[in-house]
Amino acid sequence: MSKRILVVDDCPYVADASARLIAICGYETRAVYSGRDAMQQSLAFAPDMVLMDIGMPDLDGYETAARIRHEQGNANVLLVAVTCQAEDEDKKRAYESGFNLHVPKPVSLTTLCGLLALLNHEHCTQPTTAGPGW
Repeated sequence: MSKRILVVDDCPYVADASARLIAICGYETRAVYSGRDAMQQSLAFAPDMVLMDIGMPDLDGYETAARIRHEQGNANVLLVAVTCQAEDEDKKRAYESGFNLHVPKPVSLTTLCGLLALLNHEHCTQPTTAGPGW
């Protein structure tokens, strides 16, 4: 069974294009455009990884991550903040909210490769700067 990846961004073009690109690599993907939809799909779709924007209007990524992680009991899902908010304070807040990694936009193909390799517990041959320990 292929790994499942949920892509969350309030810009439908970004979410859909990212999900399609990842699907081409053999992953099962879904794209949603709000924090509330992400919470619903984290239960219905049971993703292995969630790539989520922080700055969303209805429920921001910080709150959505905290709810997915703590209220829904998804301790094992890999939560990745994919955002333009890349200051040290933003990263700290992301980790405190339950994100495992913080990746600044725009995401390079090298970084995406690293994220997918991490999901598969593989060694990525190209260096990334996605988060602590990379």
